[in-house]
Amino acid sequence: MKKCLLTLILSLLVSPDCVQSQQPLVGLIQGKIIDQKQVPIPYAALTATNIDSVEPESHRRTTGADEKGFYEFVDVPEGRYSIVVKKTGYRDHKISVVTVRAGETVNMPDIKMSPRR
Repeated sequence: MKKCLLTLILSLLVSPDCVQSQQPLVGLIQGKIIDQKQVPIPYAALTATNIDSVEPESHRRTTGADEKGFYEFVDVPEGRYSIVVKKTGYRDHKISVVTVRAGETVNMPDIKMSPRR
C-alpha cells in the first residue's frame, strides 16, 4: 500500500500537465546592432541593468553581439532595464527603459551606433 501511494504521489509531481502549467519567471531581449549605413556591427558588448532594483549591480546581465550584430539577453527576470552598448571605434549607446515581462520576448528595434570622431 505504501509503495502504491508513493508511486501515485511521485507520478503526480512529475506529470507533464503540472510542468506545462508553470509559467516562466523570465523573459528575453533580442535585437541587432547596426551602423549609420545599416551595416551590422559584430561583437559589441551589451549590459542590461534592472533600474527598479535597490542593488542594480546585482541585477545586471551581459551579452555580446555575434558576427552579424545579433544579440540576446536570456533568462531576464521581469522588470525595467536600461541597456548600454559598447564597441571600440563607436560612441556608447544607451537605451533608457526596456520593460521585460515573464514569458515574453522583447524584440528591440535596430540599435544604430555612431562612429567616434
